[in-house]
Amino acid sequence: MHTRRYSLLYSLALLCVSNLTLALTPWESIHQTIHTYPLAIDSKDFALLSKVFTSGASANYTGDLSNLNGLPAIQTALAASVANVYSQHLLGTTVIDIHSNGINANSTTYFQASLFGKPYSIGSVVSLYGYYADTIERATEGWRISKRLLVFQGPGFVGNLSLVGM
Repeated sequence: MHTRRYSLLYSLALLCVSNLTLALTPWESIHQTIHTYPLAIDSKDFALLSKVFTSGASANYTGDLSNLNGLPAIQTALAASVANVYSQHLLGTTVIDIHSNGINANSTTYFQASLFGKPYSIGSVVSLYGYYADTIERATEGWRISKRLLVFQGPGFVGNLSLVGM
């Protein structure tokens, strides 16, 4: 009897959780959009970036990646930037300001990224530190980033800079 009751309660809990994910608040939806980015980059699933950026988005990641206009340009540039490395992007503190019109927002998200040489060997790692300043808009398909600016903090890059062409 206990096993049966436990199974029923567990099933009901799963049902409740799955229904909750269908009704995210605007803040949660924006957070989900922002935090889909590292999954796309680190898994090298650049088609997934269509869940992150608008089709006409612009991005400034500095240097050779400073003037990216449109989702295809962003996808191509980011794919090239991690083509010869393994990567792990960690997103931390995220502050989201949803405008009173309910269709625009701004966010700041701190990040740390590690790039590991292929094949990996001792010393073939570079770490990046900074934050993303994003302009976000609500569209029919959900919240998407329309403008991204990467701002490096502290030293910006630490480690084997040859991995990033420096």
